[in-house]
Amino acid sequence: MIASKLLLAKEQLTNCQLCEHRCGVDRTHGVQGRCHALNEVRVFRHRVEHGEEPELVPSHLFYTSGCDLRCKFCIAEENAFNPRLGTLLTPEFLTNAIAWGRSRGSRNLQWVGGEPTIHIPGILEAMSCVPDLPDIVWKSDFYGTTSAFELLDGVVKTFVADLKFGNDDCAKKIASVSNYMSVVTRNLLFAEGIGQLIVRHLLLPGHFDCCYRPIVAWIADHMPRVKFSLRDGYTPRWQASKDPQLNAIISLKVANEARKLAIDHRLNLI
Repeated sequence: MIASKLLLAKEQLTNCQLCEHRCGVDRTHGVQGRCHALNEVRVFRHRVEHGEEPELVPSHLFYTSGCDLRCKFCIAEENAFNPRLGTLLTPEFLTNAIAWGRSRGSRNLQWVGGEPTIHIPGILEAMSCVPDLPDIVWKSDFYGTTSAFELLDGVVKTFVADLKFGNDDCAKKIASVSNYMSVVTRNLLFAEGIGQLIVRHLLLPGHFDCCYRPIVAWIADHMPRVKFSLRDGYTPRWQASKDPQLNAIISLKVANEARKLAIDHRLNLI
C-alpha cells in the first residue's frame, strides 16, 4: 500500500500542496514555504509513552521537527518550528527505533510533531523500506490538504486530530493560519471515512466560550459518535507569556464545566 502512494507523495516535493498554505514551492531545490521544510525529515525525539489515549498506549511516538502552524503556546517550542533539528529519518534509523520500541512494549508507531503531514513523502519513503511495520497512528493539527490525507488512506490505522480552535479569528491570532475551521472540519469528516479517528482538544485558558463551546456543538452536530479526548493539562510554553489569556492554567472548575458540557451534548468521551 505504501509503495503505491510513494510516487504521488514525492510529486508534492516539487510543487508542495501538503498543507493549506499551498505554497507550491519546489522543496527539492531548497525553496522553503511557510513551514520551512525541504526534502528531508528529522526526528527530534522518539520515545514510548503512556500518556496518550488508553486504546493507544503504550505508543511509540516519533516527533518530527517543523510545522505548518505557529501556535504561541506550543509545548515543543523551537523543535516544532525548525525542521533542521533532530536526527535524519532513514530506513536504518527507523528500523532500529521500531525494534527498540517493541522491546519496550509499544503497540503502534505514532507520527507526531511539529506536524508530520508536511513530511508525508519522507515518512512514507522511510516506512516503505521497513518490513513488518506496527500499526500507524497519525497525530496531526489537521491543517493538511485533502490530497495529503488521501496519501494516508490505507496506510494509517488511527488518526488523532488536534482540534485546537473553535473559530477562525482565534486560529489566526494564536497560530497564524487562515480558514481554520473549514479546513480542519473538512479533514475530520474525510478521516472518519478512511480510518479510526480520535478528536482531541486541549482546553485553552480564556477560550471556553469562543473555542470550546463551538467545538462541542460542531462535533455533536456532525460526528456525535467520534471518540473525543478532552485535555485539561495546558501549560504556558513558548510565547504564551506574551498573551495575558494564554499565560495561565486551566482551573478545576473550568475543567469540570468542560466535561459537563461534553456530557450534556452526549459526546463520546474517552
